[in-house]
Amino acid sequence: MSISKFYIIGLLLIVAATQSCYNKGNLPDLRETYQYKDTKPFGGYVAHSMLTTAYPDKMINVNKKSFNDFRSETYVDSSSFYMTISKKFYCSEADAESLVDFVTEGHTVFISASYIDSTLLDKVYCSQADTEWSSMLLESRYADGKLFLEDTFNYYYYPFINHFTKVDTVLGRVIGKSQAGQPNLIVLFIGKGRMYLHCDPRAFSNYFLLKENNYRYMKQIMEFMKERPGNIFWDDHYNRFSFRENGGRGGKSALDILFQYPELTIAFWILLLLLLFYILFNGKRKQRIIPIIKPIENSSIAFTQAIAGLYMAEKNNKTIADKMITYFNEHIRNRYFLNIHGSGKDFVQALSKKSGVSFESLQALYNTMEQVQLSEEVSDFELLTLNEQIQNFYKNRN
Repeated sequence: MSISKFYIIGLLLIVAATQSCYNKGNLPDLRETYQYKDTKPFGGYVAHSMLTTAYPDKMINVNKKSFNDFRSETYVDSSSFYMTISKKFYCSEADAESLVDFVTEGHTVFISASYIDSTLLDKVYCSQADTEWSSMLLESRYADGKLFLEDTFNYYYYPFINHFTKVDTVLGRVIGKSQAGQPNLIVLFIGKGRMYLHCDPRAFSNYFLLKENNYRYMKQIMEFMKERPGNIFWDDHYNRFSFRENGGRGGKSALDILFQYPELTIAFWILLLLLLFYILFNGKRKQRIIPIIKPIENSSIAFTQAIAGLYMAEKNNKTIADKMITYFNEHIRNRYFLNIHGSGKDFVQALSKKSGVSFESLQALYNTMEQVQLSEEVSDFELLTLNEQIQNFYKNRN
């Protein structure tokens, strides 16, 4: 497949997929923001409202700073509850240390994110599976998703595949599982407090919680918390940070737009697969085929042979002999720069010295040539004798 054909196929795939997306009409904004005022499918308005309902006598304080700054600038009562939901939870070393110290003092922290920074996980001796590439593959289609807590909860969207691969058996235990039966919600008992880590934040989206009785998923999780926390904090910092990483409120990155629509995602992977095939089968350097060049033919020899064939067919030995003598004398003139009109003893001696052929052979050759030129007819024997003597000259010359 040539490179031009490859690009044409890829372009047709993208155009066809884009047209298919347009034919579906405008889809709702499916970006995962989890912000407490966002009422879009993957905002956090319902989760924030349920938290407010669970503690009607408490004010839900919204934090918009990094955790380290929040802790250094905010007075916090004992046994407070801090909840953060984001697509990706990125934190600094200072934030991670501050979180662990905060829990150690007796507070409760709940973190839900598809990706939890290893800076924090390493401090609590846990690890999370890297599902970024598999998520991109699965997000080319919708499917039934399930979560297991005390009950089973379902929804129809991208499957729940995030999970923890390592949980400290001394500090923590598994509370909830994904649809594959792998741990996706754990609690860690650190010092006097608790840290809950959850890796499927879509379970706290407006779309999931409003699906049938799925609100009970968050309600059952809240039952694990302390009944009377001191202060309650809703984090609105880390979700905005990960949101900006994915394009921000003002627009989407190219990959966000691409993976938002299943058709475009499929076209992208097909294009990538075609590129891989092209590299595998055409990536090696090829040697251009060298054409066979025929040697240049001596047209004068071919012409002479053709003419000689005609004379031979007519049995005109005299003419053939004259032509042979003419070509021989022309060869002597061009090669040895001698006057071909002379055939005496001095000429033969000069030719013998330059050509290296013996004087006797040359004298016999020129005697035969003189006899042929004086005769009106030439026999076959005389013609063959002349040809043999000329060929002997060519063989023995310098």
